[in-house]
Amino acid sequence: MKQPKVVCPACGTENDADEAACRRCKLLLTATAPDDTEANIICPRCQKANNADAFFCYTCGKYFADIEGAKPGATTRKRKRSTRARPRPKARIIMPGGSEITLTSAPVFIERSDFDSKLPHDILMKISRQHVLITCNRGRYYLQDYGRDGKGSTNHTKLNGVDIYGKGKKVLKDGDKIELAGQHELTLIFRLPRRPK
Repeated sequence: MKQPKVVCPACGTENDADEAACRRCKLLLTATAPDDTEANIICPRCQKANNADAFFCYTCGKYFADIEGAKPGATTRKRKRSTRARPRPKARIIMPGGSEITLTSAPVFIERSDFDSKLPHDILMKISRQHVLITCNRGRYYLQDYGRDGKGSTNHTKLNGVDIYGKGKKVLKDGDKIELAGQHELTLIFRLPRRPK
């Protein structure tokens, strides 16, 4: 008798019914209850839910930052499951061309892959794989020129025209302009959520 197969919702791989995780992408195949969704990581690029232990988005490939041993989503798991907070507006990064990256309290890299197929190859290669890191602490967002191993990007980053290479974390304010790799066409805009009147 043939065993039924379970299709992974992330990568489409067929798995045996008794397998707990996808053999290809390692996504847990056990159904999660609606109350369990807050333990997931929401991708800042495509807004899809991912397993809480994921290192990258199963839908679009966005790399999730793992800073100081804290996985993104760890803070959301601490919230009581019985209380549901109303969704709050989130800060965002406006990319060249108008697309957006949504920011939560989880650390987020702005990286070369965020610009794939949107820029000529010579400009794309000036952006580091993990060019800048945006973190949040107590409701304030911080920008750091990150690069390889946190030592700084190859072609630097400017915040409102000032080079922040090697200068640690800088507080972000609404409307700040972030220029990557000395390229004017790689200017991002940081936006805080609008407060209700």
